[in-house]
Amino acid sequence: MSNRAKANPLLLRRVLEELPRFAYRFADEVELHEGMAQVLTGAGVPFVREHIAGPQDRFDFLIDSGIVIEAKVKGSLPPALQQCARYLDRDDVSVVILAVTRYWGKAQPEYRSKRTGKSIHTVHLRGASF
Repeated sequence: MSNRAKANPLLLRRVLEELPRFAYRFADEVELHEGMAQVLTGAGVPFVREHIAGPQDRFDFLIDSGIVIEAKVKGSLPPALQQCARYLDRDDVSVVILAVTRYWGKAQPEYRSKRTGKSIHTVHLRGASF
């Protein structure tokens, strides 16, 4: 019997649909996290913020069934995917949602780890207009 986490597909779909529905007002990643937390709470999605999973791993959001959300407001795709792939190597992580405000977040909606077979879903978050 495996101890690997298995994502709840309905919960995953709800998060993937809810996060991009809103425009976020933020100056930094902390403010973006605040807005994301409001959206998840409003959608009835239970989560833990800034979950310390190990010496190198701190998840921005941890949701039931091993769903991790990693938010990025700056940087580039390759390092973000590396970080997400490291999370996917963990047995307690079933899927990673990479929530980004950068244009590259629109490039491809899903990546699959060749090593684990688990997925990284990208979600592009819009900033609010003033």
